[in-house]
Amino acid sequence: MSRQLALRLRPALAFYQVELAEAEELLIAWRHPLHLPDDEYPHGRPYTRPFGRLAFVMQHGSRPSAAVVLASTINSSVCKERGWHRYNTVDLARIARSPDRRDNHSLRAVLRITREYLVPLWLGNYAAWDKRSAELCGRPQIAALASTSLPGTPGHLYRFDGFKQIRTSTGPKGGGRQRPSTANAIADGARGLWVYSYKRPLTAADRPNHL
Repeated sequence: MSRQLALRLRPALAFYQVELAEAEELLIAWRHPLHLPDDEYPHGRPYTRPFGRLAFVMQHGSRPSAAVVLASTINSSVCKERGWHRYNTVDLARIARSPDRRDNHSLRAVLRITREYLVPLWLGNYAAWDKRSAELCGRPQIAALASTSLPGTPGHLYRFDGFKQIRTSTGPKGGGRQRPSTANAIADGARGLWVYSYKRPLTAADRPNHL
């Protein structure tokens, strides 16, 4: 086997789309703040957002080193003033790295790869989303990527990578059809909404040709 072929078959670093359960297991094992054990979930809180989602794992050799979950936005409107809504914005619901020392400085790279290479994979996965996006925008497209910084954190991961903070808010307290947010119990419960606006909307042409 040639060295070039061996590298292709065994890449030093690679991202793989996985089932949500695989990413969830890593989020729990790596003690992501939204997946810590509690009285209701002594083995770690599962991912419970009832929206469309795509999960990815970054592997360094054979070991998982980061996990990402993209999802449909929680609110139908993300920012009315800028025209961002559920059908032209994708939510970065989870981003996490392994506690291994080799991954200490990996999150910024993971964020950038997610922003540029993984987000386009959302298009074409949910027919109803694509249809509504086309109705509202002329064709299915992603104008922005949104993410939420956890309470008690300054959001520097986003601030220094082209994201703009749109607002600070607290999650639902419960009642009606809304479940109280797990983040309510972290620090002061206030989290920042950060949005990265693409210079031009992503469309199906931005998906890899082989998919």
